[in-house]
Amino acid sequence: MFLFDPFRMIVDIGRANRNIYFWGGALNIPQVVGGVFFFDHVEAQAILVVAILGLIVAGQIHKKAAFSRMIGMCHLPWLLLLPWLIYRQANIEYPFWLEAWLYYSSATIAASLIFDAMDFYRYSKGQKTFAWAEDKSE
Repeated sequence: MFLFDPFRMIVDIGRANRNIYFWGGALNIPQVVGGVFFFDHVEAQAILVVAILGLIVAGQIHKKAAFSRMIGMCHLPWLLLLPWLIYRQANIEYPFWLEAWLYYSSATIAASLIFDAMDFYRYSKGQKTFAWAEDKSE
């Protein structure tokens, strides 16, 4: 079932590379937990929905092509979400913890988008899978 595919992907990543595994946790866990905790704010709802959909899409990409550099396609909605979050943070005053979470989420989303752009470039140059995944399979 497609809802379990993200969990299989997470397990596979954990087996292949601990650093990527922890980065994924640092990226996704706060988004989901904060999205639930701050759910009465539209920003949290948007982050939570995009995070869950992104994990589902990533699980499907991983299922079809394990460790593909194209997995970053699951983050395409962030290209709309991030500027909106930055705009909202610049123009709305939030309670301290919500604001801290929004800044953290925005920073990790921005960093991930930079990694995704590098991965798309490498994919276009023929590097279809991550080098750390290839090293584990030998």
